[in-house]
Amino acid sequence: MAGRDAQAARDHDYSPSRFARDVEATLARQAHVGRALAARHRPLELVDGDDAEARLDLFIPEGVSGSMSGREAPWPLMAFIHGGYWQELDHTASDFLAERYLARGMAFASLGYGLAPGTAIEAMIAQCARGLAMAREALEARGGAGRVILGGHSAGAQLACRVAAEAKGEVDELLLVSGVYDLTPLVDTYINAPLGLDRARARALSPRFGELAGLPPSRVVIAERDPPAFRSQGRDFAVALEAAGGVVELTDLAGCDHFDVLDHL
Repeated sequence: MAGRDAQAARDHDYSPSRFARDVEATLARQAHVGRALAARHRPLELVDGDDAEARLDLFIPEGVSGSMSGREAPWPLMAFIHGGYWQELDHTASDFLAERYLARGMAFASLGYGLAPGTAIEAMIAQCARGLAMAREALEARGGAGRVILGGHSAGAQLACRVAAEAKGEVDELLLVSGVYDLTPLVDTYINAPLGLDRARARALSPRFGELAGLPPSRVVIAERDPPAFRSQGRDFAVALEAAGGVVELTDLAGCDHFDVLDHL
């Protein structure tokens, strides 16, 4: 009985939907905005190999409304990696974010990756890295890519950290939202069923235990209504980054949950 109780407690601690107001409505609204934006701006659709999920939409700020509409290249790039515990959603889940960057004369790429159980997290990292490279190459072919910000939400924050760590200085800044930075607690939860992680592999994939000194300046965002475990992970990761000599800003957004926090960045 004690073992089942502990399992249920861990599952609860890492279930953001149990702490959110209306997950389905939030995701549906964000998806609707993203589809409408894509219909208006017709982003480039780039695919990495044969995996249909390893693809991206690239929005380029030509002829958009706003004070910086029509900004010429080189364009700063915001590339963003969606969440979903490495097993749900796709790149279009973050398309709705593009509008705020387009209005500032920035390009926006929503990076996708194959999902578990069909794709291992290590392969997802490689796919996101190639997606970022594809976005940069596409911008270069059209006039140039400027400063690169790499963002990620939830599981996407873990992927963003790993991509930045392996990108050898190609990422200028990280935006990490409601992220998972220590994967070891997930091993004993329902989340791990399609992931198949053991503790050694979970630790190896955890940004918290990686080489932090090489990461670019980072903004770590947590939401007021994130699960306490996520809030603790964000705070602990920010402290670890600072201790490693990194430049970090911790932002705690009031009134937001794990899903609608993206509306308030």
